[in-house]
Parts: sequence; structure tokens; C-alpha cells
Amino acid sequence: MSQAQELDLERVYAHIDAHGDEIVERLRTLCRQPSVSAQGLGLEEMARLVRRMLDELGFQTELVPLEDGPPVVYGELLNPNAKKTLVIYNHYDVQPPEPLELWESDPWAAEVRDGKVYARGAADNKANIASRLAAIEAFLKTRGEVPCSIKWVIEGEEEIGSPHLREFIERYKGRLKGDGAIWEFGGLDYGDVPGITLGLKGMLYVELRVQTLGRDAHSANAAIVESPVWRLIRALSTLQDGEGRILVEGWYDDVRDFTPEELEALEREPLDEEQLKRDLGVPRFLRGMTGLELKKALAGAPTANLAGLWAGYTGRGHKTVLPKEAHAKMDFRLVPDQDPQKLKALLRQHLERHGFGDVELTIQAETPAARTPITAPIVQVARETAREVFQKEPNVHVSSGGSGPMYHFTTVLGLPTVAIGCNHPYSNTHAPNENQRIDVLVQGTKWIAAVIARFGALTA
Repeated sequence: MSQAQELDLERVYAHIDAHGDEIVERLRTLCRQPSVSAQGLGLEEMARLVRRMLDELGFQTELVPLEDGPPVVYGELLNPNAKKTLVIYNHYDVQPPEPLELWESDPWAAEVRDGKVYARGAADNKANIASRLAAIEAFLKTRGEVPCSIKWVIEGEEEIGSPHLREFIERYKGRLKGDGAIWEFGGLDYGDVPGITLGLKGMLYVELRVQTLGRDAHSANAAIVESPVWRLIRALSTLQDGEGRILVEGWYDDVRDFTPEELEALEREPLDEEQLKRDLGVPRFLRGMTGLELKKALAGAPTANLAGLWAGYTGRGHKTVLPKEAHAKMDFRLVPDQDPQKLKALLRQHLERHGFGDVELTIQAETPAARTPITAPIVQVARETAREVFQKEPNVHVSSGGSGPMYHFTTVLGLPTVAIGCNHPYSNTHAPNENQRIDVLVQGTKWIAAVIARFGALTA
């Protein structure tokens, strides 16, 4: 950037510092409106609130209705003189707050204490909405325009797998043209080091059901009738070996290898293995993994996780029952180039091939993986600005081990995408007493502002 542009950015930083209390109040306003997608709670109201906040900054906005889903908030703030367009993705829905008894304050009260805002959704994802609003507002107040055009997508179903986002992307694909994108999360890693994430694993979420009886029966009949529970267990045992390798034929055929640049980034990426063991409460990792092998697994290994398993009587005491059916939920984490449509066909074929064609398989969610090249210009911008704002060398994460709909941006829209923001590692995301550190909220806002300015100044 030129010296004049750097001076402009200093004025933007000063505006952010001077209006830190307003950023916090905007976050508290967002948090006080419940918006639980799993329960269908407050989503329409939340969408209208977010739209109003974008309207107040001068965005041209729409509430885009979706079939059987809450609306997407879509806004455009265009600068006709800008050479670059940045697309931003966030979500306004949150996880359920339960168990309520473990909260130290009402999850919708957005109390401020010890330099943090405590509320469900404070970190995931409302802090990043408030932060990005504040960064954009700072440009408008100090220079009257944003350095690059902004297109903003804020959906209401991320916490339940974004089942209708594809519908929105297909409908608005022609309007979502841009040069790069900022994803919904990000911020500081352990040790308050800024982290930049370049990808997300995909997801194939399935439910399996086995029924062998017409009704629950006395368990004495186990001598003459096959138990659905044992049948389900035997079916599940064909899916994975004792070391975690998926046994479905062809499952690994399309797995993309890491590039040399990605392997170099994984080598450099810090990982406190002992701290991670303590956090997880485990004495060792699967197969005794350590070092680069462990990092590669977290960033790029497919998984087959049993998320839930139930049947029969699970209450207090005992009940001698032969249940009529048994159920399991599984989430398969996918990596780049794995196609969930192909994999669900392979899964069905596997069950049939092993004599379990009667197992009922229901697909509940499917999303391909996403990964942005380390060499993309927006990645370089995120790294340079992280150094400037935090005075620390950022950690570059080739991929998160988690999942999300980033594929729609990186692949369908062709947008190099980075996950950066204002989160911190002890935010209790998805747990009781979720919180957002106020100092990181302000610094993260400066980071977003710096990215917007530096990205807008790119000439190539």
C-alpha cells in the first residue's frame, strides 16, 4: 500500500479503538436475540436484526427466502472505483444453550465480566459479524468508502449442516463473483498467536437403522430371534478396522495428497501434543501418532466416527427386553476430491456385499471438503496483516479438522478463501459459558480492516 493508504489505515485503527464500546454493545445486541437453528428458535427475528445492521451501514440488502429454511441475509456494498471484490461468509444461527444449569449467567443476557462477553453465540458466530460490521463502518466513517467492494452472505443453518445453502449459491452464483473470500471463524490460537485456516473437511452424515422384530419382545426370545442390536454391531464392525482405517472398498481412491507447500506448512505448524492430550483426556493418540503424522491426520485424513448408538432400554435399573430395532448415527469426515455422492453409493454397496443389505441407510447431510492454495494472494494478505496487527508470525493451518460449507465458495464460486477473525481458544464454543474476549474482538476488527485495505490495494 502507498504511504497515504497506510495513513488512512491508521485512522481506521484509531476509529476502531475509539468505538470499542460500541462494538461490544453491537455484539451484545446480537447475542440477546436467540437464534437456535436446531430448535427453530428466533431465526426470522435474527435475520431481520442482522439485515437492519447492514442497512444502517449503507448495504443494499435482501432477505432471501429458502424452501423449508430460514432466510439468507445478503448484502452488497459496492465501490465502483475499486479493483477488487471481497466476499464474506458468516452465519447468524447458534447452538442450543443446554445444559442451562452449567451456565454462570443467562445464555441470552450477554453479560460482560472479566473482559469478556458471555452468551450463546458470543464467539460462534456473532462476534465475527459484529467485528466485520465495525471494520467496514470504520472505513465509511474515516474515508467515506470501502477499499474494495463487499458482498456478504449470512445464513441461518450452519449449525445444522447448511442444508439449504446450496440452493442460495445456485440462485445467486452470478452475483457472487469476487476475487477472494473471508470465512466465518478464526482469530488467535493457543499462546495468542493469530491463526489462518485454509480449508475444512467435508461431511457425510448418515443414520443406520436395523429392525428384526415387529415389536419389542421378552428377551427370552433372543434364543430364537436375531437381535437388531447385534446385527447393527456386526454391520458397523465391517466399516473400520482397529486402527481407524475405513474398510469400505474404494473409500480412499480420490483422496488428494498434500502439496509440497502444504507439507512445509504442516511441518512449521506448532502443535502442543501434551496439551492436546490433556484437553482430550487421553494418554495417547490413535496408532501412537505423533509429529507430522499427527498433523497430517488432523488436516487431511478421512474419518468414520460413531456419533450415536441406541436401542432398547437405557433407563435406571434393568429391563429384560429384546428391542425391535437399533440405530446408529455416523459422521464421515471427508478430504479434498472425495465426492459424498460417490461415497454414499460405496457405503450402500459395502453393506450389501457383506450381507447387510437390510440395514436402512438415511443420509442426513453431505458436504465436500474445501482447501485454498497457500499461494493464493488473499492468503499472503492475511499473513502480512496478521504480522502487522498482532506483531507475531501467524500460524497457517492447511485445514481445520472440522467441517462446513466452504466448498460452495472455494469450488462452486471459485473464490480463494481464508478463515480469519476475532475468536480466542478458550471461548467455550458450543459449550456452557461461551464467551468472547473484548480485547481480541477489537484487535480482530483491526485485522479484518487491514485485510480489506491490503486486498483492495492489490494490482494483480
